[in-house]
Amino acid sequence: MSGSDLSRLLLALQFTDSSFPSGMYTLSHGLEGLAQRGEVDARRLPEVLHAMLRHAIGPADSSALALAWAATRAHGGDAPDETQWLDAVTRIDRRLHATRLTRELRDGATRTGKQVLDLAAELLDDPVVSAWNAHVKARRSPGSQSVVMGVVYARGGLDQRDAVAADLTAVVISLAGAALRLRLADHRSAQALVRGAAPVVEEVADAAVGAALEDLGGFAPVLDLASCHHENSDARLFAS
Repeated sequence: MSGSDLSRLLLALQFTDSSFPSGMYTLSHGLEGLAQRGEVDARRLPEVLHAMLRHAIGPADSSALALAWAATRAHGGDAPDETQWLDAVTRIDRRLHATRLTRELRDGATRTGKQVLDLAAELLDDPVVSAWNAHVKARRSPGSQSVVMGVVYARGGLDQRDAVAADLTAVVISLAGAALRLRLADHRSAQALVRGAAPVVEEVADAAVGAALEDLGGFAPVLDLASCHHENSDARLFAS
């Protein structure tokens, strides 16, 4: 493995680590709402996770990440055409934001996105990442987490498929952590959950790489209903 390959791997490992201060630990990505409604238990957890990846997260977040990566690679060089590049990524970000039907899902995605983006701008000292950070801080775009990671990973040198797979892995690890706290899994079964999701991560990453902007958005009505119930529930562990 060359030094440049290793540096890209290290970047992905840092941003996908569960200790990275993204705030993702506050999110269950809809899992708590499903548990409250009796839609998931320990036995059904792998099936539910795979469905979330295929029908909700993949067609929405993963596709948006792939599109943001492509836009950044096309227009976001060291001296980017900021008008063309910012317009392209903003269209992706706004489209993704509009597909989220509940406030808790919108707020969770942008809260974590802004936290990651602000820290990434500091860590990478990259003109393109810094320009996107300034654009989001000026409230010209929502700042969804997956779009942020598309920009960050493009500038970090990851290829498109690896970037999508890295972010999906971070989501799977976050979901496994949520399952632990919801008592849907123990530590061993949580790791089995992560490992068992690997083929689905590959499948979803391949689909996301070929996505078009007009196709952006998932279809998971049970998850949307659970999120509606969750954001109005009297007691909850997670923000989403």
